Amino acid sequence: MNTRGHDQRGSPGFTLIELLVVIAIIAVLAGMLLPTLSRAKEAGRGTVCKNNMRQITLGMLLYADDSSDYLSWPGGVDRNLPADWMYGGQEDTFARTPAQWKSRAYGFHAESGAVFNYVTGQPRVLPYNEGSATTYPIFRCPSSGKLGAAIRVNFSMSSLLDPGERLANRRTVGPKGVATSTVVGPSNKILLVNEDPATMRNASFAPGGTAIAGLFVTHAGRINIGFHDGHLEAFKHKKVMQIQSGPDVQAYFDPYY
Repeated sequence: MNTRGHDQRGSPGFTLIELLVVIAIIAVLAGMLLPTLSRAKEAGRGTVCKNNMRQITLGMLLYADDSSDYLSWPGGVDRNLPADWMYGGQEDTFARTPAQWKSRAYGFHAESGAVFNYVTGQPRVLPYNEGSATTYPIFRCPSSGKLGAAIRVNFSMSSLLDPGERLANRRTVGPKGVATSTVVGPSNKILLVNEDPATMRNASFAPGGTAIAGLFVTHAGRINIGFHDGHLEAFKHKKVMQIQSGPDVQAYFDPYY
C-alpha cells in the first residue's frame, strides 16, 4: 500500500506553558509536604530523646537500689564527687563562640558519673579525665545541634536533690542526698530535664538559675521532662518558665513538698 502522503509525525510534546504549569503544581505540593515531613522527622528525634531519658531515669533508680535507696547527686560546675551523676562543666558554655567548643576540656563527662554503668552497662571510667572527648549517644538529645554535640550531655538532673540544698520551710536536703522512698508524689516531681544547651553550665537544673533564660522549644515547641516515677512528659516553653518560679518550684521540684 502506498502510504506516501500520510502525515508520519508523532504527537506534539508539551508546550512551554504546560511545562510551567506542571512545575508550579510540583512546587506547591512540595511546599505543602515539606513542613509535614519536617515535623515527622522531628517527632522521631523527640521519641529518641524520650527513650534516652527513660533509660537514664531507670539507671538513676537502679543506682538508688544499690545505694541504700539514695539517688545520685546533681552536682555542680567541676564538682566531681563520687555520687555526682555527671562530671565536668564550665562556668560559661560559650554558646556564642563555636571555636571554644573544639577544646578537649569542653563539655560534660558521662563516663565518670555515678550512674554511667547503670545506664550503659559499661564500667564507670575513673579516675576522671577532663580531656576525654568520648561521646555516648544515650546522653544526647538528637535535636540539640552542634552545641549539644560539643557539650556531649544534654540532660540535667534537678538541683533540689543535692545534699545541703535549702528547700522551703527551712528544710535542707541531708548529707546523703534524697532517698527515693521519701519523695512525696513522685509522679509530679521532676528528676531530669532536656535543658537548652545554651544555658547549661553543668548537668544540674536549678529552677530560676541560668535555665530561666533558656529557649525550651527543641521538639516542635516542646521539651521532654522525666519524673521520679519513671514517666516522661513533653512541656511547652511557657510551662517550663512557670515551673521555675513561685509555688510551682515546690510542686515540681521540692522532693518533700
